[in-house]
Amino acid sequence: MNSKAKNIIRCIKCTTVSTRPRTKFKDGLCSACINFEQRKKINWKKRENLLWKICNKTRDKNGNYDVVVPVGGGKDSSYVAWVLKNKFKLNPLCVFCEPPLMTDIGWKNLKNFEKSGFDVIKIFETEKFRKMNKITFIKEGLPQHNWISSIYIAPLRIAKIFNIKMIMWGEEGESMYGGKDDYRDRFNVSLKLFNLKLNNKPISKFQNFKKEDYFWSSITKKDYGNCEQILKCHWSFFENWDENKHLKIAKKYMGLKYDKKKQENAINNHSHTDQKMFALHMYLAYLKFGFGRATTDTSIAIRENKLKRKKALEIVKKYDQIFPTKFIKEYCNYFKMNKLQFIKTTNSFANNVLFKKVAKKLIFTENI
Repeated sequence: MNSKAKNIIRCIKCTTVSTRPRTKFKDGLCSACINFEQRKKINWKKRENLLWKICNKTRDKNGNYDVVVPVGGGKDSSYVAWVLKNKFKLNPLCVFCEPPLMTDIGWKNLKNFEKSGFDVIKIFETEKFRKMNKITFIKEGLPQHNWISSIYIAPLRIAKIFNIKMIMWGEEGESMYGGKDDYRDRFNVSLKLFNLKLNNKPISKFQNFKKEDYFWSSITKKDYGNCEQILKCHWSFFENWDENKHLKIAKKYMGLKYDKKKQENAINNHSHTDQKMFALHMYLAYLKFGFGRATTDTSIAIRENKLKRKKALEIVKKYDQIFPTKFIKEYCNYFKMNKLQFIKTTNSFANNVLFKKVAKKLIFTENI
C-alpha cells in the first residue's frame, strides 16, 4: 500500500500527521486545530436558542417519542440523551447498535443507562454482520465497518418506523478531528454520508447478501425520500463539546463506570472501553496512515490544554506501535481465522512508504 505523501509531517501544535485521510494543513497547522480555534468564535447562546426553537417545534404534546438518540452507554451519548430529556423536555427513544466484541464494562454501562430512565431499542450483531465486517477487514482493513454504518443507518430506520422527526448524534467528528469541513457549520447533515459501501459498491456485491441482512447498516437511493424530512443533527453543533462535562453528568446520573486497567494501545482507561475491536481499528490506521490511537487522543488532549506537545510525542512513540495482543484470540474467533491468517491480513495493510521491515518487524520510518 503506497502513500501519496513522500514525507510525513506532524502538526506544529498537536501530533496529527499529514498522511491522515482528508486532513489538510495550513502554515503547519492541521485542519482539526484550525477548526478547534474557529469553534471558540461560535456564538453558542445563539445556537442554543436555535435548538430550543427546533425542540419546541419537535416536542410531542402527547408524550410520544420525539427524538432518536443513538447511544452506546458511554459518557457522550448518555449526556446528550440526559440533556434533551431533562433540559429540553423531549422524550428520547434511544437506539443501541451492538459493536463487535463488546466488553463487560460496556454492557454494565448500557444497563445502568437504561435503569436511569431511558427506553433503548437494541440491535444486536448477527452472523451476517460479522461476515460483512470480515469482508471489509480483508479488503480494506476496516474491521468494524458494518457497525460504524449501522450507527447512522439504524437510527434513521427507527425514526422512520416511529414517525420521529429528529435524530441527535454526538459530535460531528469529521471536521472536529481533521476531516472534511462540509458539515462543520450545518446542523442537518446529508443522507449521502450514511451508507455501507466498499470501493464505492454496495456491500451486497461482494457476497450473496439479502436486503434484510444489511437492513440496519445500508440504505438505497429509494430510501432517501422516506428520510429526507428527518432532521439529522449533531450535538456538537449546538453546544461546545466538553467531554469532562459529559463525564460528570454520566457518572452522577447514569452510573457510568470505567475499567481499572486501560487497553494495551490506549493512553487512558476511559476512551472506547465498551468494545475490543476499536483497538484493532486504530492499529490498522497506524499501519495504513501512520497514526494510531495515541496520536488521536494526544492531539485532542493538546487542543484542550491537558497535555504538552513534547510529552505527547513521547506517548505517541511509545503507544501508537502497540498491537493489542490481549485480544488476538478473540479477533481470530470473531473473523473465523487462524492466527497466521489474521496476522498476515493485518500486516498486508502496512504502508510500504511509511514502514520498513527489519528482522521480520515493521519499523515506522518517521523519526519522532
